[in-house]
Amino acid sequence: MKRYLAVSFNFLKIGVGGKAVAMGDAFTAVADDPTALFWNPGGIGFQSQLKANFSYTDWIMDTKLNFFGTVLPMGNSGTIGLSIYQFSSGDIEETTIYKPHVTGRVFDTNDLAIGLSYGRKLTDRFSVGLTGKYINEQLALESASAFAVDIGSVFIISHKYNLRMGLVIANFGSNLQMDGLDLETSVSTDNSKLVEAKLKTYSWPLPLIFRVGLAADLVKSESHRLTFAADIYDPRDYKVRENVGFEYALKSMFFIRGGYK
Repeated sequence: MKRYLAVSFNFLKIGVGGKAVAMGDAFTAVADDPTALFWNPGGIGFQSQLKANFSYTDWIMDTKLNFFGTVLPMGNSGTIGLSIYQFSSGDIEETTIYKPHVTGRVFDTNDLAIGLSYGRKLTDRFSVGLTGKYINEQLALESASAFAVDIGSVFIISHKYNLRMGLVIANFGSNLQMDGLDLETSVSTDNSKLVEAKLKTYSWPLPLIFRVGLAADLVKSESHRLTFAADIYDPRDYKVRENVGFEYALKSMFFIRGGYK
């Protein structure tokens, strides 16, 4: 039986890119645009043009999610990429045990991940990629940082139907531990003397994720293309999930996408 572990930096599990999210997050084997920097860095090795992607998401409960990614091919030397992934909560009214109806204080939380990626096509069928990233979280007057890597690959199993497989291990890195002024307090001793103290925090692991996916162009002609994709998503803190999605393209100008996760 799988043992589920509590993790930190959960914003790293929120998908980015209109195309990938519309396809139900089944993007591990597709990874054909700059959002591959998030989904599968192995996919950037097959990208032969300078590309950039920016997305802004007005997410649930007034939270905001921003992503910027760009890839720069360097010929036979491979492809490099830069990604910035930012999540913010907006203003939150503080409540405490003694003041459950708000204290009058407002705070927020901000998460940031900055990644540098390198991908290279080793053969006409196989590409690998690596992302190193710095991750930071600020919660009111506390903060924590960590470093992590993503490792991914894309393998073209058959040029017929462009059948391909993607593999990714994401967020493999150090633990984080919150620290900051909010942890400073004072306690009363037996003789009623106040002594300065600091609350203890524990370290938490990153949301390690393993993904494997398949994708194929079931229909492909000069005017039409129908791509089907499926992923198995295995996070450290939850049971295995299955995502499926499709994209229909008409003359590479109009698209219909759908998915289920």
